[in-house]
Amino acid sequence: MVLKAVIFDLDGTLINSAIPFEKMKLKIIKYLEEVGVTTGLLNKKMLNFEITRRAIDDLKNKGFSQQYIRETLCEVSRIMNEVELESLDGASLILGAAETLKALKERGLKLGLMTRSCREYAEKILERFNIRKYFDAVIARDDVENPKPDPAHAMRLLDLLDVSAEEALFIGDHWSDAECAKRSGLKFVLFSREEDNLQLPISDVLKVREMKEILRIIGENS
Repeated sequence: MVLKAVIFDLDGTLINSAIPFEKMKLKIIKYLEEVGVTTGLLNKKMLNFEITRRAIDDLKNKGFSQQYIRETLCEVSRIMNEVELESLDGASLILGAAETLKALKERGLKLGLMTRSCREYAEKILERFNIRKYFDAVIARDDVENPKPDPAHAMRLLDLLDVSAEEALFIGDHWSDAECAKRSGLKFVLFSREEDNLQLPISDVLKVREMKEILRIIGENS
């Protein structure tokens, strides 16, 4: 099937993120323990979605109301947004990202952005580096109930782009991106620079180390 769209992750794929993820996780864990989550249940080695999922299960098992849990999650989201927005000035554009986006648009491809960062952060980053103009659709963490690796995040973006999973390619830098692609039927390319030591628990993943390699891969599959 003909490739019609390319979907990008944001942090670690298009930009060098300055988000202090450890600080974010520690703030979230401290708050969750203060509001009733079992002390020691959560740790900074978990991804944020794993932290919140485990916290929700713990609060449910303890009999906390759905309303209480919703309010708790709203505060977790506020903490995440705050830490992300504080990091804006430290972010930088990955070498070749703007040129690659421009070249893809010139080939007539639709471009989408799927990120676990909040929308305000994503929009400000894209505008700051003058790359928002290349994207036909952006779906951030707070635009969906269940962000990636949940396939619902990808399916929402595919709907906005008006393409099928078979007609799109997803480029990301983390195993959760690969998992999301697998669960939603998207072809996937891992962007992993040489200094990274990323190990994916998913086999047969195509890896690239430079943005310009993406243009070659897409050319081969067009």
